Amino acid sequence: MAGVEFDRQAFAPASAPTSSQGKLLIRLTSSVLLVMALGLVCYVGYKVYLVNLNNTAVTSANEEIHWLQQQLGDMQKRLDALERHKKTAISEPIPNPEPAVKPAKSDPPTRTLYRIATASALPAQPKPSNQPSNPTPTHSPEIDGQVAANREAWEATTNRLADVVGVVGTQQGEISATREAVNQLLAQTRRQAISFELDKSNNRVNVGPVTLQYKMVDTKAQRYSVCVAFGNERCIELKDRALNEVVVFNVAKNTAPLELVATRIQHGQIAGYVAVPTSLQ
Repeated sequence: MAGVEFDRQAFAPASAPTSSQGKLLIRLTSSVLLVMALGLVCYVGYKVYLVNLNNTAVTSANEEIHWLQQQLGDMQKRLDALERHKKTAISEPIPNPEPAVKPAKSDPPTRTLYRIATASALPAQPKPSNQPSNPTPTHSPEIDGQVAANREAWEATTNRLADVVGVVGTQQGEISATREAVNQLLAQTRRQAISFELDKSNNRVNVGPVTLQYKMVDTKAQRYSVCVAFGNERCIELKDRALNEVVVFNVAKNTAPLELVATRIQHGQIAGYVAVPTSLQ
């Protein structure tokens, strides 16, 4: 039987865990316990902080309430003091004013005595003599002549005044006619300048009461020619006019004259203004 071999390890009992695994398990258990302890400490500290914070807020609120109560008490004391002062001022009697000094008595005025006499004591007056109630005045020839002279002078003055009134009326009519003539003259002299621009492209341009038409331009000599029309009448040509020349013309009979002035002359273009009386506008 010496040649038969057996595996002794298969029949041997399982060995206990090694020492390294036990150490690892102990470490894990201690770490978990440490974490739990730290969490418990943080929770307890947070609760303690909340309690302290609430106590601080309550303390500050109590202090503020106490300060407000002190202020109210001071105000109440001041009001009580004012009321007492007012009551004492009302209760104090008003001192009597000093009696006014009476003026010294002056001596009574002296009286004037009048003595009345009876009518019998008056002296008798003589009676007037019998005279007519309406005596007829006697006129002398000198007075009659003076009255006649005054009457003649008064009539002469009246006639002269009538003549003066007639002359004044005539002069008033002349003054009115002169005023109307002056107004017409002023209306003719009052003018309004209306600007215009003419060139070859536009045939006719309305400038106030007239119509202007371009004719010719000489830029070297600064001369121009235009045609002026009033209403439906024929065109009046203003030939060979210079720059800034005042051209006076009439567009109709019994009307105020117009003035045309060219202020700029260029190639194929004329610019200027027309002075139109206010009576024609």
